[in-house]
Amino acid sequence: MIRISRNWLERIDWTAVGGILGLFVLSRLALVLIGVMTQATLGDGTIGRMIDLGCRWDCGWYLAIAQNGYTMQQDSGQPGATAYAFFPMLPMLMRAIAAATGFTFHEAGLLVTNACFVAILGYLYRYVLLLDYSRSAAMLSVALLCIAPQSFVFSAVYTESVFVLLLVAAMFHLRREDYLCAGIAAALLSATRANGVFFIVFALVWSIQRFGWRGLLRPWQQAEAYIPILLAPLGLFLWWGYCWWATGDAFAQVSSVGHGWGWIGGFFLENLWWYLQGSPESVFWTISTLCLFAASFLLLRMRLYAEFAFCIAIFVLTWSGGVTNSMLRYTMILFPIWIAIARHIDGRAAWTAGVIGVLAMFNGFLMVQWTLGKVLSI
Repeated sequence: MIRISRNWLERIDWTAVGGILGLFVLSRLALVLIGVMTQATLGDGTIGRMIDLGCRWDCGWYLAIAQNGYTMQQDSGQPGATAYAFFPMLPMLMRAIAAATGFTFHEAGLLVTNACFVAILGYLYRYVLLLDYSRSAAMLSVALLCIAPQSFVFSAVYTESVFVLLLVAAMFHLRREDYLCAGIAAALLSATRANGVFFIVFALVWSIQRFGWRGLLRPWQQAEAYIPILLAPLGLFLWWGYCWWATGDAFAQVSSVGHGWGWIGGFFLENLWWYLQGSPESVFWTISTLCLFAASFLLLRMRLYAEFAFCIAIFVLTWSGGVTNSMLRYTMILFPIWIAIARHIDGRAAWTAGVIGVLAMFNGFLMVQWTLGKVLSI
């Protein structure tokens, strides 16, 4: 047993571990510093607790769910908004960590999201190597995700960290043909946010690449490869079942986001046109997502067709919503895009410096908006 443990430790790339942890710590400290300076200079001059920087807007809903469970009580300032708008994975983790450690739900939430973000960075690094790209491209991908616009939500009490961890894990294990691990991650993914079920798009395209169209039409020939596809919607189905049991409406989540937040579907091209005619905030969010959409085409040059198909599905879904706020947050979770950008600027010092500089300034600006409670940040 000791020999096995030593062999396992020897296989760890400690240089990569140090680099990943260093980027995590430096990026988080920079964001905290920006937040504190914003409070001192642009706010009322009062510097609050640093952990409060990780709690804005939806955070309050997650704290309430973790503490009190799901209720039909509505927000007095937001008619129609209920806790059922939010999926259960993050609150469940918060309750478990709080019970195990004695932390408050706020502290437990921050521990969960930051621990998940560290795990994301580790998976991301290994994912790039799995694709047979260089270690420098892998570490650059990690750096870009750390400074990506709105990356501060990875350290807030929001679902982004949990969602992306499960997403990258599901994709990573499917590419390694660890079908059961991929399926479990995919099932938990759809219990974290509804768009997690779109992992099926990635899995289907990957299956076609791996086994061909004939393999897709003859699933019994490699039945185990379809475990992730079958398990992917399980979390969503269980959530619908709970909603039906608790409220009599299996689609209580859809009803709540529609009535409370105005998320009513529409044709995405028509929506994009109206978004660009809207408020400055609407134009900002729309152009930001269009820039990411353009960058996603780099995946085609890398022949990462499954990742590209998943990204396109998420863009179309996001643009199909009836409101523009949070569009950037919903699309910045598309980690394959950051891999593609890193791959194309790797080894080009000027391009690397320029991209990192622009992203860091953009992220810092949005962190200022987040600290001040401006909706532009989210």
